[in-house]
Amino acid sequence: MKKFLLLFGIILTTLAACNRQEAGIDISQMHFRIQSPYGNHYLTGKDIPFEATDANGNDITPSVRFAVNGQSIGGSSYRFPSAGDYTVTATWDLGGGATVTADDTIHAHVIDPRSQTRVLIEDFTGTWCVNCPRVIYHLEQAMQQVPGIVPVAIHNRGYNTDPFHYDGVETLASEYGITAYPTPLINRTEVWDETTGHVQQYLQEIVPLGISVHNALNGNQWDITVKVRFDMDLPRDTLRLVVFVTEDHLHADQANTTSYYGGQNPIPNFEHNHVLRHSFTDPLGDAIPQAQQTFDNEYTWTYSGPVPAAVSDPANMRVTAFVVRGTSQAKTVNVNEANVNENADY
Repeated sequence: MKKFLLLFGIILTTLAACNRQEAGIDISQMHFRIQSPYGNHYLTGKDIPFEATDANGNDITPSVRFAVNGQSIGGSSYRFPSAGDYTVTATWDLGGGATVTADDTIHAHVIDPRSQTRVLIEDFTGTWCVNCPRVIYHLEQAMQQVPGIVPVAIHNRGYNTDPFHYDGVETLASEYGITAYPTPLINRTEVWDETTGHVQQYLQEIVPLGISVHNALNGNQWDITVKVRFDMDLPRDTLRLVVFVTEDHLHADQANTTSYYGGQNPIPNFEHNHVLRHSFTDPLGDAIPQAQQTFDNEYTWTYSGPVPAAVSDPANMRVTAFVVRGTSQAKTVNVNEANVNENADY
């Protein structure tokens, strides 16, 4: 029985190859191409997917065997272990022992991660919000314990009592489904669980781009330059840049029914920090041209003009800049911030 099954399999395989010839298909004339959505510039430690398409543009990735420097990778993605130059090739198994080699080869240039990973936490809050001191406290504690957190406090007017209301809060709340206060979003991806462990998970991610923020204040004239440096090719990604102005050392009574800050209700003259005062861009971001999203390119955004009217004290301002990816509920890729008259590099 086993010999019969083996013989039957050989016959089927032979027939498959013969059928191609009988159908007039010249295997030597079959072509396919390979590529990666990340071009050919990659980072070590990051999973890089590869794709294959036939001459008609059909996806044949599952039928293709990819190899890096001649060694099969056993799938269609690869994590490069070290910096250097690599060659990615592919073979298409047509059945009956017939194979075709891809028309092209990916000459991969791989570097080690060079941009610092930072994490954005946007706290949807309000001076009227009785539970908001809990998140404020946990955020302050996390920032003391873990470097790399960039906070933004986004105030909603509530019962028309919040003096730090941000006019764009409804846009953000609608986009990200914010229905309760407080809600702290981490990297515009999910609700932060208010632990440092959750932050550490995001800090371990390898980011494909870095952000620098330079600014100078002369009287009421504020000059800001934000640069986005690409550490990989990102030709297909939909990326947008967000540039906020936040302010520290703002004071107002804070409603409180928690046990934090002594359990006072309200907390008189409470100090509010990282308060969103103005957005130079759409709060959901302004588009970065895809042609700019190439390895080693620096996309530059600039502002030169007066200090935003909402700011109470320019000495307490901060520029927060971050890039988001996607067309709906776009998620943060990386973020950076700089105090007034200070510079923050990649």
